Amino acid sequence: MKRELPGICFIGCGKIVEKHSKILKTLFPEIKLSFASRDSSKAAEYKMKFKGLRSFGSYEEALISDSFNIAFITTPHAFHSGLAVLAADNKKDIIIEKPAARNIDELQKIIKAVQKNNVRCAVAENYYYKPAVKIISNHINNGMIGSPLFIELNKTNSDPVSGWRTDAEMMGGGALLEGGVHWINALVSIAGADPVEVIALTPDVKYETNIPFEDSILLCVKFANGVVGKLLHSWKIPNPLKGIGISKVYGTDGIITFESNGLYVSLRGKKNKISFINPLNFLGFKAMHKEFIEAYMHGIEWRPSLSRIETELKLIEAAYKSLKTNKFEVVDGG
Repeated sequence: MKRELPGICFIGCGKIVEKHSKILKTLFPEIKLSFASRDSSKAAEYKMKFKGLRSFGSYEEALISDSFNIAFITTPHAFHSGLAVLAADNKKDIIIEKPAARNIDELQKIIKAVQKNNVRCAVAENYYYKPAVKIISNHINNGMIGSPLFIELNKTNSDPVSGWRTDAEMMGGGALLEGGVHWINALVSIAGADPVEVIALTPDVKYETNIPFEDSILLCVKFANGVVGKLLHSWKIPNPLKGIGISKVYGTDGIITFESNGLYVSLRGKKNKISFINPLNFLGFKAMHKEFIEAYMHGIEWRPSLSRIETELKLIEAAYKSLKTNKFEVVDGG
């Protein structure tokens, strides 16, 4: 049975909220958006800008309100777990910005609250919806490069970091957790199987950085289907192309080459083909929001599932453990 458009309240009014709001209003002009911030003037500003329903001067005031269906949590991830539990206890369905939490313990608190209150919960992982990832997966599944052997993901850029992202307690990790979680999602999607082991390396070179834990890391991941994946992720390495990079999938009968962010995909295998992605939609935000709202209205489960998100966070935690042990670490549940 089809429901009406849900009402959504953004819990937190950072820059990403403007992007989400613009897309939602473009896709669903009649959708009712509300905004909550610890700065009531900021919430009121967003309400006026997007012709919203309500504004709230605190997160708690918003989450006990019955004026919306979905709490979209967009605060720093240090607050995600507590706010998601409060939202679930107030029978709100929940969308959470990435990363879902600082660690598995916090994520499991969210999962338990969601299950206890029988509400929906998903993470706004737009990389899951990237057109390029879908094209790459289709090429692999259709046997265009034979048996996949290696995945090589490269994402480097000199990204200035300030504010709470320089606070070790707020971050709970380094660049891999806060930004690399996107690339972990893409790696798992392309591999098409759960990760089972990972070894992580950081350069043994001293240099100045304000990012807690690590700003650059290299991962080698073994997957359940035998595929091996490599991820190089850095917020430190200069990139004259402003984050544009080249990544590959190597198979027994061909190679898929793609711009790391998903601007194009080139197949050289049993068939040769190049696909250019619409630069306005290559990041997957539009497809993600369209599916979230339509799935809600038709009673279909949201994707990616929390179990998928849990697997990816376990991979990150295993990678961080590997940095200490200097060996492959098992991904719990992989």
